[in-house]
Amino acid sequence: MSQWTPRLRPMQLSDLPAVLVMEETVFGDDAWPLSVFERDLANQHAAYVVMELVDGSVQPERAELAGYAGYWLLEDETNLMNIAVAPGWQGHGLGEYLLLETLALMQQQGADVCTLEVRASNVRAQALYHKLGFQVEGRRRRYYQNNGEDALLMTTPSLRSTALSELHHTQRAALHDCLQRNLRSE
Repeated sequence: MSQWTPRLRPMQLSDLPAVLVMEETVFGDDAWPLSVFERDLANQHAAYVVMELVDGSVQPERAELAGYAGYWLLEDETNLMNIAVAPGWQGHGLGEYLLLETLALMQQQGADVCTLEVRASNVRAQALYHKLGFQVEGRRRRYYQNNGEDALLMTTPSLRSTALSELHHTQRAALHDCLQRNLRSE
């Protein structure tokens, strides 16, 4: 029996072929091109991570790229630029794990708040963001170039606030059990 364990590490140029396949699969005609990822990986204000699922039950251990996230950090504010989980791994709690761990990294790097844009029609993503403390702060009209859809601007309260820290701690504890159940394979 395999037990997959998620872990984050900095994105590397060698990850880009797999990241681009995931980007195109998840975002379709709104996918970012290679040049955007290359530019951001070279940008001192940007940070990108990949989420690997590691199977330590085999030697050598096996790892599979299951998601990624990227953000820009400008002084004490971050903007979550992109987050995705591979379709085959969606629905297992990995998006929540990736977002929680990315928010923790942001805070460690001195961020006080996180903002993001999300499609007005993407209620699944909005539900996750609300669950982790984000609130709608505004609307960007015709934000998405591929179809002119509006984006909702969402932001967190202070990442250092006691209430948000307690919320994230509670979600991590519940998520740990969920991942243990969902990431087992025969």
